[in-house]
Amino acid sequence: MSRRPRLILSKQALAQNYQRLSSVSGSAECAASIKADAYGVGFEFAAPVLWEAGCQTYFVAYLEEALALRELLYDATIYVFHGFDAGDFEIAKSARIRPVINRSEEALIPKIEHLNPAVHVDTGMRRLGIPHYETDRLLDLVEQSKPSLLMSHLAKADEPLSTDNLTQLEHFNLIRHELGGACPNSSLANTAGILLGSAFHFELVRPGIGLYGGSPDPNDPKGFEPVVTWQAQVMELQDIAMGESVGYGGAFLASRELKLATIGIGYADGYHRVLSGQGEVAIDGQICPIVGRVSMDLVTLDVSAIPNIKQGTWVEIMGPTISIDTIAVKAHTIAYELLTRLGPRMERVVV
Repeated sequence: MSRRPRLILSKQALAQNYQRLSSVSGSAECAASIKADAYGVGFEFAAPVLWEAGCQTYFVAYLEEALALRELLYDATIYVFHGFDAGDFEIAKSARIRPVINRSEEALIPKIEHLNPAVHVDTGMRRLGIPHYETDRLLDLVEQSKPSLLMSHLAKADEPLSTDNLTQLEHFNLIRHELGGACPNSSLANTAGILLGSAFHFELVRPGIGLYGGSPDPNDPKGFEPVVTWQAQVMELQDIAMGESVGYGGAFLASRELKLATIGIGYADGYHRVLSGQGEVAIDGQICPIVGRVSMDLVTLDVSAIPNIKQGTWVEIMGPTISIDTIAVKAHTIAYELLTRLGPRMERVVV
């Protein structure tokens, strides 16, 4: 047996998630956020699938990501969220990569209009983006750069009842009005923003986590198809008596006789140590609890309820039975972090 954990990546699930988000977005173009190696699932896997599903526009964080993506998708429109330096403009121009302009000073860069940039305005996130008190500079920037897209980012889209979403929407619409149509297209919504309704869609939406099967709010799953099924094999089986301890520090004491299975996965693979004694896995659809501490390469399970388990049995860490959002809640984190921390040593199988 392989012993290595594996990630099974579903083309069908990724395509279905894209088509669902595209349908909900109505007349808006549905782009894709594919930064951080497609949220950990691998952009070499994700990009061609999304292209075949109809996605033509992509967002990454860095120019290096954009250049690698261009090798896969010759005709795609590619934006770089973090922009890039003046010395990179010729490379970007030859590869037809579009910067996102986050600072008004970048208006001084010559010939930027030939790059079809996006202009990012801050409407409440207070991270990147041209702030509201630089309206005059924004007007000059738009005049010089002739952007293809005006964009901003919602801070609380995963809280649909927050009035801050409407405040940001109003602010964004005010900026659009002040620009008088100088930007032909606008974009405000990520996955959670799409689900807020058509007022947030404008001409382009840019979902991320929903594409890959997670929810913007792990406490409120949205039913996206699981793109990743994470599995590990049983390496060893043991019977232990009542009162015996398991794992580092003897953190778990058996209250009765148990059958244990050790699987080859751990925090080096991205399975959070905080799930020690808290996490669950599935074997043939049946839930089994983790006992003892999650270590670097190994996790121990109580499999007393699984009669026919043997060495080599595949265990579902995450997938159709154990959803990514379920794990995120138990780990006190979000699906984004779980996906982007998936370790590189796992085998990846595309189906």
